[in-house]
Amino acid sequence: MAGINLEQLPIVLRQFNGITENQTVKKELQVLLNPYFSFNELCLINIENNKASVEMRTMKYFDFEETLFIDALIDDSILWVEINNSSMFRTPSNVESALVFQVKTGFGKAQCLVFLSIEPGACFNELESMPLQILLQQVAHQLEHQTRLNRQKFHSTSLLSRLAELSNLFNDFASEWFWKTTENNLFTNVLTSNVANNLYKRHFLNKTFDDVITEHEQTQLKKWSQFKHLLSEQNEFIDFEFEINSSPQAWVSFSGKPQYDANGHFKGYMGIAKDITVNKDREYALNLAKNKAEEASLAKSQFLTVMSHEIRTPMNAIVGMLELLAESELNEKQSRWLNYANTSADLLLDLISDVLDFSKIESGSLQLDVKATDIYTLVKNIASQFLETSQSTGVIFSSEIKTGLPKTIDIDSARVGQILFNILDNAIKFTKVGTVNFKVDSTEKELIFEISDTGQGMSQSQLETIYDAFKQHDDGVNRQAEGIGLGLSITKSLVDLMKGTITVVSEPNVGTKFTIVIPFTLVKETTHTQEQEQSLEPISILVTEDNKTNQVLIKTFLEKLNHHVTLADNGQQAIEKVQASTFDLVLMDMMMPVMDGISATKYMREKLNLTIPIVALTANASKQDKSACLEAGMDKVLTKPIRFHDLNRALRILFSQ
Repeated sequence: MAGINLEQLPIVLRQFNGITENQTVKKELQVLLNPYFSFNELCLINIENNKASVEMRTMKYFDFEETLFIDALIDDSILWVEINNSSMFRTPSNVESALVFQVKTGFGKAQCLVFLSIEPGACFNELESMPLQILLQQVAHQLEHQTRLNRQKFHSTSLLSRLAELSNLFNDFASEWFWKTTENNLFTNVLTSNVANNLYKRHFLNKTFDDVITEHEQTQLKKWSQFKHLLSEQNEFIDFEFEINSSPQAWVSFSGKPQYDANGHFKGYMGIAKDITVNKDREYALNLAKNKAEEASLAKSQFLTVMSHEIRTPMNAIVGMLELLAESELNEKQSRWLNYANTSADLLLDLISDVLDFSKIESGSLQLDVKATDIYTLVKNIASQFLETSQSTGVIFSSEIKTGLPKTIDIDSARVGQILFNILDNAIKFTKVGTVNFKVDSTEKELIFEISDTGQGMSQSQLETIYDAFKQHDDGVNRQAEGIGLGLSITKSLVDLMKGTITVVSEPNVGTKFTIVIPFTLVKETTHTQEQEQSLEPISILVTEDNKTNQVLIKTFLEKLNHHVTLADNGQQAIEKVQASTFDLVLMDMMMPVMDGISATKYMREKLNLTIPIVALTANASKQDKSACLEAGMDKVLTKPIRFHDLNRALRILFSQ
């Protein structure tokens, strides 16, 4: 039986969508992982700051030796760890062997999928395959997320139960009631509208304020000192709130006025009180929800930071290898395919940047990256790609691209490509048999795109909600088109951001036509349209990078520029190498095992007093990460993926300053 491949991966991942039961997750994994190994039980162990705790388990009883487990995973750069220590885990049945898959979630943090009582399968030697790693990373994140949701659900249920208890206990306590004290603040009278309710009398009669408040209230020295000062001065007070020592505890609000006899002598206070427990619990619940939301936001940011690194690292290798491949001997067909791949890679990189920078999208602060663009080449490549992909469908794809399009214009090419990909993809998706036509024209100041199809079309009611987020044309249980209903919503937002227009006409069973108009400005012709590439004199560069593929790529780039390259796998090795040899520049990754790039840079600056340039070459793309690099003492931050010409330009600029 074969293992999981990249083509199967999207289907396999969808199998886990919506699964909330741990036993169901176990059964699905037992089937999917059977080619690699079999297992009896599964658990998820969280490691943070050298502390390990069980997040999820599929058996009733499970325990483990925390110190032995952490020691077994001391090298967090190793994804798979096999454990053959029968004394490490304690379960109802003896565990002779276990297999641990590590998912690093941050500095000093990891989620570990532990498979118990394993038996190797035919594909056991293929555990390092990328599709399997992606699958298990997603499963670990889903299990962790589901565990947090279950905890929040339990806490919310407990809170609702407590509110119900309070509501029953203080059924009549919600209305205002009257109270009276002596000159020594001893409660002598409590009157309520319900004569059958003696709750207030039981808690207040013949007691002082000190007798009825909780231990927590007694610690609020400043609050009660000010209140007792009011009482000693015989001043009126309004809405003084405090917690009473009842079961369960409750909150009351007191208002009172001093009382005097006929001779003007102070004889105590009289006033009204009301139960504010429900309000306080609601306030507590709101604060709790706010804190949970802030924690969720922080967790989301941390997750996006990790995913940014995990996605950008392989993308750096993909983009770089495409560049190296472009310089090899290729025939015309191979060059055309490579051009398609480069165009798609550029679009994917820009989309990844915006998806991972989630706060920018949420706040509506997405900005255009306007630069000089060969618009004819861009739309020609897009048309060619859809011509290729439509060959295996029942769609006849055609394009009409005006030969007189401006040569170079200022526009956000990635966003234009994203808009066209969204509309063209929908046109082919909803045209099972028929034609799709892509027409490109221009005026002096505007690009005009027309995309028409002879597909299923849309009704007037569907057209009214076509740009709504998460709204799908075909949203029934038997829908045939995949997606989450964001494509056209994003497209409309991008067109608006470009100050363009998008219109659509459609008729059921006839077809649909989109017309998109986007303004542009011409780039003035110059005698040198491209920056002349220059190179530095050869220098000695230390590249600190833990990913082997990226080591090969960066080393190849730099050696093409005639630089001398030395490699280090982590920050500790980098420190050792800069002490042993002299370098003109250090390129430093941020997230690495043993010692990260931030710690290594601080050590070089503060302990070794090194002044040589240190440049971050990292997959961490957030503003916080860039600030952390600069604060640690780095001179510049370059974000992966990086192209050959961009790296060369960055080095020239750095050493020209």
